[in-house]
Amino acid sequence: MRIAVVADLHANLPALRAVLRDMAALECDRMWCVGDIVGRGPHPNEVIQELRRVEVPTVQGNWDEAVGLRREHAGANWPTPEAEAEGQASLAWTIERTTDEQRAWLRQLPAMLRFELEGRSVLLFHGSPVRQNEYLWRDRPSRVFARVGSDQGDDLICFGNTHEAFHRVVGKSHFVAAGSVGCGTASDPNACYAVIDVAGPEMTVNFRSVPYDHAAVDADMLAAGLPPSLLWVPPEPHLGLEAEAHRLVEAEA
Repeated sequence: MRIAVVADLHANLPALRAVLRDMAALECDRMWCVGDIVGRGPHPNEVIQELRRVEVPTVQGNWDEAVGLRREHAGANWPTPEAEAEGQASLAWTIERTTDEQRAWLRQLPAMLRFELEGRSVLLFHGSPVRQNEYLWRDRPSRVFARVGSDQGDDLICFGNTHEAFHRVVGKSHFVAAGSVGCGTASDPNACYAVIDVAGPEMTVNFRSVPYDHAAVDADMLAAGLPPSLLWVPPEPHLGLEAEAHRLVEAEA
C-alpha cells in the first residue's frame, strides 16, 4: 500500500494540484492531510474545496483553527517583527475571504486522528499531541520524540507545522514530518510531501519535490495585497528551540 501525506498547503492551489497529479502518477492508494490548509497563500476557498473534493482524513492546523474561529493570531513563530506583521495581515485577509461554510468546515476538523493500517496504529496531528502550534523540528532531542512515542503508543506518527521533511525512528515509532505543499524552503522552493510504502512488516518513507508555477502564485499574492515572501520564507527552526522542547516534555509529564 502506498500512502501520500501532505502538510501545510497554505492556500496554494497550483502547488496542491501539482501534488495531486504527482500522487496519481505514483498510483498512491490513500492520502492523509496533517493540517494548515489555509493561511499565508491567496487561494483559501479553492484549496478547501479541492481538499473536500478528494475526501481524505484531515486534521486541523493552527492556521485552520485561527481562521475557523476568526482569531486575532495564528499562533505561528515568526523570525522578525516585519514577518509577523505580514502574517497577521494574511490571517485577517484569509478570514475575510473565506466563506461561512468553509470556516465551519475548518472548525469541525479534529486536532488528532488515530486509526489502524494493516495492523499498525497510525496517529495524525499538526504540531504535536499537546498543541497545534508546537514545532517538532528534526533536531529536537531524541527524548522529546521518545516521550511522544511512549505516551501515544502509535507505530506511525505523521505531522507537519515545521515545513521540514524527515523520517525518524525512535523506539517502535516512525515519525514522519511531511514537509510543506504550499511553502517552499531555502533549499527547495517546490511543493514537498511524503510517500509511505507499506508491505507486510516493511515500511519505507520517501519525499517528493514537485515543481509548479511559482510566477502565477506570486502574481495572485500581489493581486491580493499579500507579499509573496509569505510562501517562500520558512519558519525559523531555532526560535526558542530548547524552551519549546522542555515545554513539550513537561506538558506531557
